[in-house]
Amino acid sequence: MLDLDSIDHRILAVLRRDGRVSMLDLADRVGLSPTPCGRRVKRMEEAGIITGYAAQIDPVALGLNVSVLVSVRLARHGTVGTEQFLTAISKHPEITECLLVTGNIDYVLRIWVRDIDALGTFIRDVLQSIPAVTETTTMVILKQDKEWKRPR
Repeated sequence: MLDLDSIDHRILAVLRRDGRVSMLDLADRVGLSPTPCGRRVKRMEEAGIITGYAAQIDPVALGLNVSVLVSVRLARHGTVGTEQFLTAISKHPEITECLLVTGNIDYVLRIWVRDIDALGTFIRDVLQSIPAVTETTTMVILKQDKEWKRPR
């Protein structure tokens, strides 16, 4: 594990907000010259701390107006049931997050669909048709506070 100092943490904070920032601008924002800043970024990439850069897509702009969390309980645990479930859901771009959790459920999925009818069809025809799935519970997200920031 790489030992990170306060400058490394500032670099990560800037990159979280703007992964497309130029090295010159990144260096300026964290108080370094471009060459040492670039070395720090490269070191964190090589150590696996920075794993990639991605565009943040607004699902609503794509016509996906309904976001839900679906808890899933598997009937079959172990390698076979888990692989069956994960293989089946990997084919569906509506599922944007898949979290293995503890407690009385096995997975929590984040799903985006265009409307409630599409949600019903997806849950019934996709999720509940997977043989490894024994139970699902759906929570519709009414509002996501985009201004909320995790306290530092």
